[in-house]
Order: sequence, then C-alpha cells, then structure tokens
Amino acid sequence: MKTSILICLVLTLTNCKPQNKEEKQTVEKIKHYEMQNKHEYNNLTNSEFEKFDINRFDKNKNESEDYVYFLNNGTRVREFGDKESGYFSQETPKNSLFTVSKGFYPNANIKHKGPSFKDTCEIGIWYEYDEKGKLISETDLDKPYKINFKDIIEFLKKNEADYNSYLSVNRNYVEKTKKGTWELYYRGKYKENEGMLIVTIDDQSSEIEQVIKITGKHGEKEIIFKK
Repeated sequence: MKTSILICLVLTLTNCKPQNKEEKQTVEKIKHYEMQNKHEYNNLTNSEFEKFDINRFDKNKNESEDYVYFLNNGTRVREFGDKESGYFSQETPKNSLFTVSKGFYPNANIKHKGPSFKDTCEIGIWYEYDEKGKLISETDLDKPYKINFKDIIEFLKKNEADYNSYLSVNRNYVEKTKKGTWELYYRGKYKENEGMLIVTIDDQSSEIEQVIKITGKHGEKEIIFKK
C-alpha cells in the first residue's frame, strides 16, 4: 500500500508544471520576397531636370499656400512653398502607397526628388541637383537593407493594417554596427492582439524583436511580445 502511494506521488510531481514560469514565445520572422531588379516605386521618377511652375501655383494656391489638383491618370498632386524657402510638390498615383516628393529652389529649378512610402519614409533612389539644375548625386536609400518594402507591405496585409488610419514605417541603419532596424506603426492586428501597434523588426535576421500595443488615449503602452 505504501509503495502504491509513493508511485502515485512521484507521477503527480512529474506531471506538474510550474505555474509561475511563462512559456517562451516563438520568435516570428517576416517573410522575405524576391524583388525585380528595379522596385516599382523607382519607376515613378527619374533623373531628368524639372522646373516648378510658379505662375500656375500663384494663380491657384489657397489661403494656406497650397494647391491640390489631379492629373488625367488620377495622380493627386499637392504643391506648396514660397519664394523665400523654395517650392515643393507631392505626387501620389491613384491607389498607390507611394508618393514622389520634389523640392525646388526659389528660382524654380529642381533641388531634389525621390519616392517615399505613405509620405512617411523616404525610399528608393533620390536625386540631388545644384541651383543651376545640374545633377550632383544619386543615392539608393534601400541599398543598406536586407528587408525590402514588398516584405513590409505583405506583413501589413497579413496583419490587416488599416491604410485609411494612421500608418507609418520608419527605418534606421547604423553604418558603424551594420545594423538596420524597422519600426511599423499601424492599426490592425498581431496574432490575437488588435488595436494600435508598434512592431520592431531586425533587418539582418528579419526577426520581430518587439510588439507594443497602445492601450490608452494618452499613449499608455503594453509590451505584448519581446524577443
């Protein structure tokens, strides 16, 4: 009888799991997609010289110094600026996540231009010019990164990001450490969590390092995953 009780006690202790120890969460990687030689958004602009139409802008600008109009193909164009600081334009093709931003000198010559994602993150190839309109540099902002924007867009789609709500993508690359980091701000979901989320991704490994949920109107936060 004593032997039977001892065996039962050993089996019970063996099958018990500590209640105060959290199980380790699986680290998720975002899926990496092969890209074409030239990204879609780099086709939206080129290195050609351009001039800003100051006369048209002055005739059409509103009280806020803005002029918004649409091209025949549905592209939305916003122009703003002044003769002291220079002029700017933002061109967003119909149903596109990408915008081409352009800056012009006060003399109307092009100063710089290139694409951005949702007008929040400069991406792709950017061109810079001197005041006379001569091209002086061409910089590929995507070059240091392993993750590309197709990876990011597919991740956002998978997690039902609301493109009509606040959505921002930031990335940073430190040359000294050769380390890149992405931060996604979106309203959507991550696994069983829904709401306003901040997702941090390591560029080298494509691993998700941290997920934060905004829980209050005043910026209160909750860490729902940390690597």
